[in-house]
Amino acid sequence: MPGRSTRSRRTPNGCHVASTVPFTLVTPAQVVFEGEAELVIAVTTEGEEGVLPRHAPLLAALKPGVLRANVRSQTGEHGGTSRLELATGEGFMQALPDRVTVLVDTAVRFEDIVVSQVRDELDAATQRQKAAGDNRELVAREQAAIDFAAAKLRLTGHR
Repeated sequence: MPGRSTRSRRTPNGCHVASTVPFTLVTPAQVVFEGEAELVIAVTTEGEEGVLPRHAPLLAALKPGVLRANVRSQTGEHGGTSRLELATGEGFMQALPDRVTVLVDTAVRFEDIVVSQVRDELDAATQRQKAAGDNRELVAREQAAIDFAAAKLRLTGHR
């Protein structure tokens, strides 16, 4: 297999099953995460899509939402699993049997979100969408901004 190999575990009947897959999350500005994941869940244009190791090839368009992944700790050889949760913008996810790559225009961690600022962003995008009238392109752009603001609020436990 090209690239890094997945980690595996042995089942009770002696078979090897992949337990993690290399996972990379990238924005235009930086590599947000690069490591091993047991599960990656992203919001696609068709709904939420969960990806496990050895997933069938998939290319999906992403819409703004909360990306969740069970990732292996990058400290220590036998590190545990932790939950990675980010509010992400539009982008794409490619899943192959031996790796998962997510490319998004932006990704925000919980600790970087200021709820009052996000509420202002949501209100402004809603007003711009109403003012767009029949202009489908502007309505769609503002809907993406509304969805991204809503994802940031969901990530922080607000509505």
